[in-house]
Amino acid sequence: MRIAVIGLGYVGLVTAACLARWGHSVSGVEADLGRLQSLRGGSLPFHEPGLSDLVATVTADESLRFHSLDELPTAVQHADVVIVAVGTHDGNGGWQTLTMSRTLDGVVPLLSDRTSLVVRSTLPPAYIASLAGTVGAIRDGAGIGRIPVLLNPEFTREGRALHDFNVPDRVVLGIVDDPDGAGEAVMRTLYGAVDAPVLAMPAVDAAFSKLASNLFLATKISFANELARLCEAYGADVANVVTVMGHDPRIGDQFLQAGIGFGGSCLPHQVSMTVMASQDVGLPAPLLSAVDEINHMQRTLFADRLFRLAGDGADGVHVALLGLAFKPGTDDLRDAPSLTIAADLLARGARVTAYDPMPTARDRAAQLVPGLMVAASAEEAIAGVDAIGLVTEWPEFGQMDWSALRGLPRQAVVLDGRNALIAQALEAAGFVYEGFGRRAPTRPSAPVTAAAIPVHTEPAPFLVADSAPTIGPSASLALAD
Repeated sequence: MRIAVIGLGYVGLVTAACLARWGHSVSGVEADLGRLQSLRGGSLPFHEPGLSDLVATVTADESLRFHSLDELPTAVQHADVVIVAVGTHDGNGGWQTLTMSRTLDGVVPLLSDRTSLVVRSTLPPAYIASLAGTVGAIRDGAGIGRIPVLLNPEFTREGRALHDFNVPDRVVLGIVDDPDGAGEAVMRTLYGAVDAPVLAMPAVDAAFSKLASNLFLATKISFANELARLCEAYGADVANVVTVMGHDPRIGDQFLQAGIGFGGSCLPHQVSMTVMASQDVGLPAPLLSAVDEINHMQRTLFADRLFRLAGDGADGVHVALLGLAFKPGTDDLRDAPSLTIAADLLARGARVTAYDPMPTARDRAAQLVPGLMVAASAEEAIAGVDAIGLVTEWPEFGQMDWSALRGLPRQAVVLDGRNALIAQALEAAGFVYEGFGRRAPTRPSAPVTAAAIPVHTEPAPFLVADSAPTIGPSASLALAD
């Protein structure tokens, strides 16, 4: 098939590259000239494992070509399917649909009657209700016939996006306007090689299916964090509690990791946006409001505890943050807890040094949080500090030789914001360890080697976007998708 993808952020670029790999002829259209130039030069504007090699392969054989907005007519005029994947976050925790509306105004009049328009962006339900009328009015105004319009929500996770696209557990098609079924038929053909159920339904149901999945995952995380505080109050260990819960097939063991909460471009925004949208129509959402409140509270609790653990030395408090990206396997800083925590600590008068394995994350964090110092290695970050806070559960932090690192910090204190390190091993290495909802570890009678302390991680589904404002102690961290 001939396919055009409008918008080459995380969602759009992964979609374009994977469809090209499937053998389709794909035209990717990007409005940002800087991003377009980088893509044409073989440099990706963000990190996603395997994506750089895939883009290099499909651009080399010209199954994927990049176009500017000025080249939009060439990109879409012969397309069987045009996929729109532009951002819909307003940067302040709400929706914005202006970019989508402008994109539709520019794209829809150019499409032939045989082209199916597919929206992959996450949209507010209220906008979806008017989408068929919007596209129809544009076509009528141009004196051309109606076209099929569908939603195709994405369920990919940053760090695993290629796998999730190629091996999805479900494909959802939302029917906006498709009276003869031609759009659904072409999309079923597009996904014909995928071994997953293709679920077609009204567009508003499809949109809510995406929101509902992320809202439920966010709720599980905030539940685990509230549970952790109860465990601390009564002397229980949340790790044991959620292990038992995870064996219940009705619950499962994913997204029950207590700690500093969730970040990224999907979960925080979609919780906040759903709460605000429900209030706009007079429907309170107390459960989701609590999920949102708990998630933001965890970041403040982490900063409080780290500042307390560091004490108050003669030359002030100096802390290290290990990890900046919102999750391992990405350099994405959108609504990353690290930024809020760093800004909070700096506002308290602490010096803050941070390290992340991704150089792009380090460089961008230093720009976003005035006063934040970034280090080129974990060893450099923790040298001379009063306390160490684990923020992102990169595996390399568990694999470090903590015994050899014992002499670097001024005070050997670790606050594990992801409950990802092995407490007994860190204590055996000479560190004071604290986690979230964890019982104080008892030193084992036999020495525990700290040469390779494993990190426990769990996958998380998040997605994507572009620019971010400078962040200070009181600035909003709801960065745009």
